[in-house]
This record gives sequence, structure tokens and C-alpha cells, in this order.
Amino acid sequence: MLSPMKRYCVAVLVSLITAAASPVDIQLKVTSTRPLPGELEDLVTFGLLKEMTCDAEGNIFTPSNRKYGSAINSIVRFPHDTSSFVKFSIDSVPGLGRGTIRDFELEADGDLYVLARQVLKYSDVEAPLEFGKSFLIQYDPNGKVLARFELKLDTNDFMPTGVATLKGGEFLVVGKRAENDKTFLICELFRRNGAFKDRFTLNPAGTKTSNGKTVRSTRVYEPVALKANGVIYVLRGTTTELIYVLSDSAQLLKTVQLNPANIEFDSPKILGNELVVQEHNPVVNEPVDPRTGLVLRQRQPVKLPVFNLVTGEITARYIWDNEDAGLACAALQSMTFIGQDPTNGFRWSVFEASSIRPKEGTI
Repeated sequence: MLSPMKRYCVAVLVSLITAAASPVDIQLKVTSTRPLPGELEDLVTFGLLKEMTCDAEGNIFTPSNRKYGSAINSIVRFPHDTSSFVKFSIDSVPGLGRGTIRDFELEADGDLYVLARQVLKYSDVEAPLEFGKSFLIQYDPNGKVLARFELKLDTNDFMPTGVATLKGGEFLVVGKRAENDKTFLICELFRRNGAFKDRFTLNPAGTKTSNGKTVRSTRVYEPVALKANGVIYVLRGTTTELIYVLSDSAQLLKTVQLNPANIEFDSPKILGNELVVQEHNPVVNEPVDPRTGLVLRQRQPVKLPVFNLVTGEITARYIWDNEDAGLACAALQSMTFIGQDPTNGFRWSVFEASSIRPKEGTI
């Protein structure tokens, strides 16, 4: 039987281990805010239906909608100082004048690949209803079209949502099908000439689609393919789903289970062996002003958990106080958000925020 002193030492040791394993909460501090000017504000305002991202130089890439509709017709690149921008548009690409962009991927050499689909029929509110052919468009850093590949997609019970280039010039398209409140993650492989090569399902039994009947982002049920660390991570915005790690030839290497379960998120960013996401706050029944009938929005802090991609555990959480802005870039010492600025007439702005972590954690 342990003596009182030994019991005390064991208790202290257990508490230290638990404390070391507990996620560190870090409040993000805004260091600069820059409103988007004129035409750029207009372009970005109609975008943001998909996640934004950055290149190695810190340039921001964001989707932009064809005005007054939900189809995405271009990717816009601009620096953090918002001094200029470049559009990568599909409108002049043969067969895609009325099409929509499903995903895009940045290459290390600066080229941009865009996965786009023909839209054969729109709804009355200009939402795509019926699709035609699918294409992968390669652009140079100046927005010039270098190549156009027609992908022979098998769209039988398959909605393409993500793309990644593979070793040898082949392509991976990831997507989903839904059945009985479950989502199935599907991969299709294509040769350089666009010819179909193979198709396989990552979760043959399917996985629960979402926590409820509604989601705050389509990322919850639309998988994405993120290239990092020499591999491809296929994931969707819920910790209920595994992360599937593929080789650069699309061979399944391993899976990662994130913990805890049932967190829904968007804007996944991979830095080293860590995954940063923007967690969704639960949907709440917001009170209504009895005089005006308007919803009295209850603002909630936004959490950005950091997951270790080896263990799947949360190592830190950043706290962000602006629900009207989304995560665009994540770097070692800062994070960049884009969205509405409640302190400046809800103008669309770029927010830089400090994200320095304690020495025992790196991002």
C-alpha cells in the first residue's frame, strides 16, 4: 500500500501529465486591418463559398462568383496589402462560358489548376442544376491558360469536389455520394490525356454526414484533397470522418482519426504535422427583437483547433472573435482572415492576427 507521500507524488505526476496533454487556448490578437478596395471588394464579396488559401509568398487566393448567381467563375489572387489582383477566369475557356468551378490547386512552380464543370441548366436563382463535361484547366501565374484537359468523369452517384495532381502528370479527383444520411468518399484517377483510369471508395460503409439537418459550410460533406509533406490528405469538415492519407500515386497509406468526435469545421490548413481548422459553433435559436422582428444575433467566439496529424489529438486552440470572417492563411506566427469588419460599416477587409504559441507547441 502506498504511503501518503507516495500517493501525493503519484497524484502530482498524473496532474502534470494531464496538464501537458490539455490543449492550450490562445486568444488571437488583430495586428492590422486593411479594407478591400473597390473592384476587389466586389469580387471577394461574391466569393468565399469555398475556402481561401495562400501561396508560399503569402498571396491570397479566393474563389469569386459570377454575379447574382452561385456559380464560381474565377479564382482571384491578391497580396496581403490588396494593392493589385489577378483573375484566373473560366469564362473564356471553350465549353465553360456558363460553367462553375469546383476546386483549385496551387503548384509549387506558381501554376494553378482549376477543376470546372459545364452547367447545362440553372435554377431561377442561378444555381447550377444540371452538369455537362468536366475540365481541368492549367494557368500560369499571370492567369494565362496553358492547357485544357477534358476529364472523363464517371458521375454516376458521384459529385466531384476536390482535385490534386499526381506523380507522372496524372490527376486525382475526390468527391462524394450521399445515401441514408451517410456520405461515401470516392476517388477517381485520370491519365494526363483525361482518360479514366480507376475508381475506388475510401469508406465503403459510409460515414454519418453531419451532426444535424443543416451545416454551416458545405465542407462538412464535400471532401477536399490537400497536398502536404509529400502526400495527399483527403478529408471533409467533420472529425467523425477519418482523414485518408494517400501517396503521390493515390495509394492509401494510412488513416488518421481526429479527436474528439463530432466537431464540424471548414478552412482546413496543413502546416507540418498539424492541421488547423475553423470550428463551427453549434446552431442556436437566436432571439427576435419584438419591435422590429429582426433576429438579435448572439455573437460567439470562433475556435480554431490545431490537431496533431500523428496522434489525431488537439494540441492547441486559437480563439477568434469575428464570426463574419473566414480563415484565409495560416503561418507560423500569424493568421489571415477575410470577411466583414463590424467596426467599419461591415466593409470587407483583410485581418492579420498574431498566432504565436508557447515553445512546446509549433504550428
